[in-house]
Amino acid sequence: MLIPNTKSILYAFTVLALSAIYPGLIHAQEPAATPALTVTVQTVTAEPITPGFGATGNIRAWHDASVSAQTNGLRLKALHADVGDRVTAGQMLAEFEDTSSRGDLTQAEARLRQAQASLDTAKRNADRIRKIRGSGAISQSEVDQALSGEKSALADVTAARAALQTQTQRSSYTKLLAPSDGTISVRNAVIGAVVNPGQEIFHLVVDNRLEWQAQLGMRNLMLVNEGMPVQVMLPNAREVSGRVRQIGPTLDEQTRQGIVYVDLTPDPQLRAGMFLRGRFVLPAKQGLTVPREALVLRDGFNFVFVLGDDNKVAQTKVQTGDAVKNAIEVTAGLHEGDRVVTQGAAFLNDQDTVRVVDAEVSQPGQDETGKAASGGQSNDSRAASEARSGGN
Repeated sequence: MLIPNTKSILYAFTVLALSAIYPGLIHAQEPAATPALTVTVQTVTAEPITPGFGATGNIRAWHDASVSAQTNGLRLKALHADVGDRVTAGQMLAEFEDTSSRGDLTQAEARLRQAQASLDTAKRNADRIRKIRGSGAISQSEVDQALSGEKSALADVTAARAALQTQTQRSSYTKLLAPSDGTISVRNAVIGAVVNPGQEIFHLVVDNRLEWQAQLGMRNLMLVNEGMPVQVMLPNAREVSGRVRQIGPTLDEQTRQGIVYVDLTPDPQLRAGMFLRGRFVLPAKQGLTVPREALVLRDGFNFVFVLGDDNKVAQTKVQTGDAVKNAIEVTAGLHEGDRVVTQGAAFLNDQDTVRVVDAEVSQPGQDETGKAASGGQSNDSRAASEARSGGN
């Protein structure tokens, strides 16, 4: 009789143990609920948009001037300007050895004085002949000779005066002067060099005026007008403003691009030869914009996540337009008043449930609440990603 009782007791214990374990096994097999991702949202509103299009091009001098020697075989004695110097019209840039030039000038002055003295003598002689010409005291040949001598002396003075002017001009070439205001961009000679006529000594950017020569395709060229505002970006991300001065009349046959000449506001950081990116600014308009971080690129298309009343998000395909600082214009797919996810959008899928917090709270490093929210967002993001990965 003891054996059946023992079996009954063992059976009862087994049933109790299984009944205690089985619910746990059932619970363990149930899928864990996907945690809600913490996100921030922003309401879509219509804002003023300044559209435009970009281009690249070289910075060039609006007008160059070659400052060349006009002397013949003179030695360069001194340089008074160097690369980067700003000069004014008439400023002395260089000097050449002028010893021989001064000697030639002295000789020309002496020849003029000599010719003037000969003319004075010839005039006195001619005047005397004119007074006694009708008296018969002198022959006609003597009269003709005196008058001819006067004319010859006058011609000698004219020639000597012209020679002096020429030599004076040549002597002035020993001082090289700036033809206009500008900046020295190139210096091609050193002190002591013997310079030939026409040899360039300096290269000058006239009036310190630079222009941006933008290269544009046919489609964008049709949108450009003279006077159109332009923003050119320097390497340090600072912008220099300008306006379209001229549109090139032809296109390159190889690239099918044309040149647009843009006058730039003077800026000390601009340099001729820079290759810079710029933006042609079109007339302002009204449009819908979303922050850049709200856009998610998937399968080659742009999407945003629109928040519904049930805290679920709908993946919505959109078409984008112009970039506006930290935002992008949306031309199709959204309506004014829609609420789109900004921070956290990259972790979402269609119909995910989210937990919305203020943008200030979600920013790390502000206060304890902000840190907790940021940390929660990170943990939620990982958990949501793991849950979706497990589901797949």
